[in-house]
Amino acid sequence: MSTMKITARIVFGKTMSAAFSGMLFLLSLSYSLSVSAMIEMGDEQLSKVTGQALLQMNKVVGDDLDNGTQGVTFYTAGLDALLDLNLNIEKLQLGCGGVNGVGCDLDIDNFSLGCITNSSGNCITLSPAPGTNQKVGAVNEGPQAGMEDFSIERPFFQFAIKNDDTKTLREVVGIRLGGENVSGPLSFGSLNSFSGYLNGEADVFLRGETDVAATCTSPDTCPNAGGRTRYSDASAFLGLNDGNVLNLGIYRIFYRNLTIDYGGQSRENIAAEVFGNRVTQVPIEGLALADLVDDIVDDVSINRICALRISGSCSFIIGDGLANALLPLLKGGVGDYIKGQLANGLNITPGELNDYVLPYNLKNIHQLDVATELFGLSFQKESIRYPGYKRAMAAGWSMYAPDAFNLVIDDKVSNFVQGIAGSSNARDGNIVGLPAPYRNCWGSARFC
Repeated sequence: MSTMKITARIVFGKTMSAAFSGMLFLLSLSYSLSVSAMIEMGDEQLSKVTGQALLQMNKVVGDDLDNGTQGVTFYTAGLDALLDLNLNIEKLQLGCGGVNGVGCDLDIDNFSLGCITNSSGNCITLSPAPGTNQKVGAVNEGPQAGMEDFSIERPFFQFAIKNDDTKTLREVVGIRLGGENVSGPLSFGSLNSFSGYLNGEADVFLRGETDVAATCTSPDTCPNAGGRTRYSDASAFLGLNDGNVLNLGIYRIFYRNLTIDYGGQSRENIAAEVFGNRVTQVPIEGLALADLVDDIVDDVSINRICALRISGSCSFIIGDGLANALLPLLKGGVGDYIKGQLANGLNITPGELNDYVLPYNLKNIHQLDVATELFGLSFQKESIRYPGYKRAMAAGWSMYAPDAFNLVIDDKVSNFVQGIAGSSNARDGNIVGLPAPYRNCWGSARFC
């Protein structure tokens, strides 16, 4: 028996009330079924008929393991149907005020389910919004050829019942809307406040460079003219403060008087997980910044360098052979110096670099690609862990979206170092921008 398919095309231009938003998936759809005249069937004919009910029911008793919160019974009522959604909401706010006080549990600007695709079937990304650090997506604007829906297979309501075996004390403490399989693109213009569980992974790819000045040049990267590099024609500038690298009798070597080459480094599959109530940042653990600096410095070679007399004049250029013979003496100092600069930019000590948890603002995440049986939207009276959930959902409204995003930091080492040591971007949660939201409607609607 084939699954019934329900298709919905929904656009809302105004802020939606919490109760209406929570039910929009099932209450805002339209469909038609063709019904033929009824024909009487005999016992022999009936014995040959097999089928499956449109409505499906299930019961799970919580056990504090995979079946959810102990002491809570979960009743599921669903449809044997496929719900394809293409939906845009200009402002989605759920759980505003109420038990959690001022603010909203979920506060999203320009929320979209589904996307417009190009001729290859890939989601089209909007152009970056002015005044943001959004990046150009893999498929930026361009011709619109089709649509990819956000699909919910066998959608259901799941009711969390406390004291289910006691008629006088039985109560509904939570309601979850989900599906046996949920898949498709989902995007935000701005995720201002999030409650629930959202996880993915972070990948850091730092590209190698050649002929990079350790300090700065004028005017953009050099707040301190005294530390300006001798080599203003360098390919890039780390922007570190100047300092004395090495003393060689009457000669001294300073960071501003050398350029270096180094290879790339990477940190992949770093877990990034956010959960709780009204969260605005995702913590990224496992970067091990001190070890990352050591790996970069181990691969360093000197490109250009000169030595200063004590009087201050750059008296001679050191050749490649001598320069790299000095490199073992330089590496330790260079590594420690970079670590000190990074720690200073993050307002921590160098000894804390390896354990530093990088904050990242959820407002910078604009695209999610969902493919899970656990995606759900719920509201609950108290903390409830629904069957299969890794974390309990706090009182109020929550969204559960596992394995839904990939935060990629892909940049030159010089830009990465400047983003930490040369500005507050890293500690403020804005170390890198991510691609803009997906396009999700035809024509010229404001946020599509």
